[in-house]
Amino acid sequence: MPRLTCITTTFNEGAALLPSVRSVLAQSFGDFQYIIVDDGSLEETRAVLDGLDDPRILVIKQANDGLSGARNKALEQVTGDYVCFLDADDIRPNWSFAAINRMLDRHDPDLLLCPGVLQDLRGEITPFYDAKVFDDIYRICPERFSARGDPAFAPVRRLAQRVEPQSANKVLRTDFLRAHGIGFPNTHFFEDIYFHTSAIATADSIAFLNTPAFAYFRRYLKPQITATAGDQRFDIIAVSKLTLERFAMRPEFDDPAHRSAVLASCLKIIKWCEASISLRHRDAFRECARIMLQLIDEAYLDLLRDGSPDPLSIYLTDLLEAA
Repeated sequence: MPRLTCITTTFNEGAALLPSVRSVLAQSFGDFQYIIVDDGSLEETRAVLDGLDDPRILVIKQANDGLSGARNKALEQVTGDYVCFLDADDIRPNWSFAAINRMLDRHDPDLLLCPGVLQDLRGEITPFYDAKVFDDIYRICPERFSARGDPAFAPVRRLAQRVEPQSANKVLRTDFLRAHGIGFPNTHFFEDIYFHTSAIATADSIAFLNTPAFAYFRRYLKPQITATAGDQRFDIIAVSKLTLERFAMRPEFDDPAHRSAVLASCLKIIKWCEASISLRHRDAFRECARIMLQLIDEAYLDLLRDGSPDPLSIYLTDLLEAA
């Protein structure tokens, strides 16, 4: 059994897939399985995949089922002790797996969270969006590891919830995922918040890497779901409801601060989607978000009751008071 399994899904990336694949195959730590799911791509991408020749690669071909379905299909074939993800248009530095494995050997966590870097449209490289959250975690968790029973575990976990819900920043124990049935919501976009929240709430131990382990690219030429203004943005409302309902069944729901962190994570994406969706969809989007919030457990509305003046509390109040 390999130590790590890395999962990449691809849909018509063509030659743009190769930098991601090469960044995985070039890792200085080589004890890994690499699963690539071709989610119904056309000939150009199929030709790229057919040209890959490495015994660590397993290519799975399927009819187009969406990102969540492709990742869930890959999770069924994982043989590594731990599993991680890399989107088909991002890369990992060649020290990534080695740094990850050192942390896994040291702490043997259920979940490892990793910082990353962002390369913007003009090529500027900056820390990823959640760099400040990681700094806050490091201050209260200098050992970069916490487990249930530790005094710091509850506040660390609340902060971990506020880390960007990006798939490449997670490394998860395979038997932990399977024991708790953690996966992605099939047929939906904005799937990462559901997976992110489930993993953090369920993990009995969490470690944090202090070395960037991935590079996320914002691109001109490749359309990204998060860069569009179409009606696919409505999916965040459905995924938020699934996320909030699943978390409400966890004992962690009884922690008001953790509960507020989960709602705030969902609201952050909802607010961003509303601000960037096309004008012709905006009123309908806002109404759907308001209705969804009326259907969730009312205990989530502690974010209103605590009188916080932050923008998400104001946004939540505005949504619920809208006619």
